[in-house]
Amino acid sequence: MPLITCPDCNRDISTEAVVCPGCGRPMKASTSVEQPPEARHHSSAPLMVTASKSRGVFIILGILLGLLGIHNFYAGYYGKGAVQLIVTLLLGWVIIGIFITGIWVIVELITVTQDANGNAMA
Repeated sequence: MPLITCPDCNRDISTEAVVCPGCGRPMKASTSVEQPPEARHHSSAPLMVTASKSRGVFIILGILLGLLGIHNFYAGYYGKGAVQLIVTLLLGWVIIGIFITGIWVIVELITVTQDANGNAMA
């Protein structure tokens, strides 16, 4: 019976051995397809699945709660949503804040077609 040397522990083992009895290293190639060496050392990034935002929900939120910037929070535009909320709360009692934010909401409802991540709203 011929012997081979285990590359991990340098122990002489049989060519028929499935694993090295000294270190447990697999010795026979499995029947599965082996990855190339460069693919084994690089970990791939995890796959991230995101749900697409609905343009209809964006528009309804803009119509009903647009002065508070809720539609922007929904689409991921947190900065714009916060500014709309602050402008409405600070200047809303003077009517000018409601006017400014109202025009802003109408323009956004017509022009915004993507969420903050760049995904098209379906």
